Amino acid sequence: MSKIIKVTLPNDKVVHVPYKTPAIEAVKLVENNLDEILSLKVNNEVKNYQYELVKDSVIEYVTFDKPDGYRVYARTLKMILYMALTTLYSKVDIEFIATINRNQYFIAHDLKITPAKVRDIKNKMQEFIDRKLPLVKKVVSLEEATELYTAAGDLDKLENLDNKLRSYFSMYFCDGMYNSFYGALAPNTGYIKKFDLIAYKDGALLVIPNKDNELDPEIRDQKLFENYISFNKLKEVIGISNIGNLNDMILQNRSSEVIQVSEAIHQRTLIEMIQDIEKRKNIKMVLIAGPSSSGKTTFAQKMGVQLRLKGYRPITISMDNYFKERKDTPLGPDGKYDFECVEALDIELFNTQMRDLIAGKTVELPEFDFLVGTKKYNGNFLKLQKNDILIVEGIHALNPIVTEFTPAENKYKIYIAPIVTLNIDGYTKVSSSDIRFVRRMVRDYATRGHSIEKTFALWGNVKRGEEKYIYPFVEDSDYIYNSSLIYEPNVMKTFAQPLLLQIEKSSPFYAEARRLYEYLNHFLPIETSNIPIDSIVREFIGNGCFYR
Repeated sequence: MSKIIKVTLPNDKVVHVPYKTPAIEAVKLVENNLDEILSLKVNNEVKNYQYELVKDSVIEYVTFDKPDGYRVYARTLKMILYMALTTLYSKVDIEFIATINRNQYFIAHDLKITPAKVRDIKNKMQEFIDRKLPLVKKVVSLEEATELYTAAGDLDKLENLDNKLRSYFSMYFCDGMYNSFYGALAPNTGYIKKFDLIAYKDGALLVIPNKDNELDPEIRDQKLFENYISFNKLKEVIGISNIGNLNDMILQNRSSEVIQVSEAIHQRTLIEMIQDIEKRKNIKMVLIAGPSSSGKTTFAQKMGVQLRLKGYRPITISMDNYFKERKDTPLGPDGKYDFECVEALDIELFNTQMRDLIAGKTVELPEFDFLVGTKKYNGNFLKLQKNDILIVEGIHALNPIVTEFTPAENKYKIYIAPIVTLNIDGYTKVSSSDIRFVRRMVRDYATRGHSIEKTFALWGNVKRGEEKYIYPFVEDSDYIYNSSLIYEPNVMKTFAQPLLLQIEKSSPFYAEARRLYEYLNHFLPIETSNIPIDSIVREFIGNGCFYR
């Protein structure tokens, strides 16, 4: 007698199906319309439609409004882009470099991209979408994958360490073409409802719908985009364009060289920034903001050292001391205190004191007592001397209303973030958000006693706060400091993977933990003894010379 599988679906619907039934067949028993279901999460793991059920399972729907859904949509769109390029131009070597507001910028190394070509590519993509061609996942041997990729001129797929150790590959086939992606694709090309492709700079911008399911092709953050481009050129200068190149250097015992070059890039950009401050003559306040785990704490201290060498005396002001009294703190939608919103700050007090300091007046700085939720004044008086310069770090530091009383010529605004351009392969870029999450997870576990579950649980709110309170002001910054280090994932791998294994399969964060674990599998580990004690990565792994 054939084994019967119990399947629990959304809204507590339950069906029973035979052993090895494709997951989508169980879904079809209760759902008539599958148009919005890009993929399925089976027992907390993202799977494609044809995944066979072999035990009692819980199935969730992966839709576009969820992070996993966005990733499935983006991968599917890239597969269609690959098919269009292959059809029109045979072998085209492209490289995705930057992701800004969900839109993804790529260049072609062997094809001059023009507006006319972009129109042709977009039209061909739409043809494939309209045909609703099935995207079929197949498992092939390493030998077969090697033959296929060699014929397609796509050898970078085989350069990565994780791929070299495989005996088989998961590949997607469609209309006689094939490619591999790190994760599930939609069941057919017709699941792409909206997209755009526009010529931009030296390449093209693949426009993916935003969270409101609208296309927004405009790049407002030009400074951030230019930073991606300049860092990508630096990466190429040192001979590392993808993870395979990076791992090869480690295998050649050149990890010290990679570390030294990466740290030298940081040092050079820091000195360039200090020189820019010095040229402006009247700067009395440096404002630093960036998303979580950007390395702001170490960066501010390293900047202080360089400022001293130029004759300045840096004085750190913490915006955390300017919270409103607890009784006046705004409440969020959940009824809890919202400490992330700008209204949680005593903006008028901060504005007034900063203006008075720059005007040469003496002020008594507050100290916020988080235990009782009120500001206290303990005789901490400050008056700026000739060479004093204020260093202010906080989530709202770039928001103009926080320093509207301070003349523009006295302010220098810095945005700091890891802006990663390293690729797994031409179609898959290492995520800057993933880098930041891994940093935060490792640091918070070691220094704040946070469980890995807690870090995952908080991350969504952290990102929403960044999108609302930091990213809108990036373009107003005077300097963008890229805190990414090319070798960093190789270091974080050793610290992060054991922590990710703590997530149980029953956890709602299991799929994301597994995705990050497998992402880190692409990197060879690097021993940490050659990492300088003032490196930004030390803020997260420890044993640095600055406080964390």
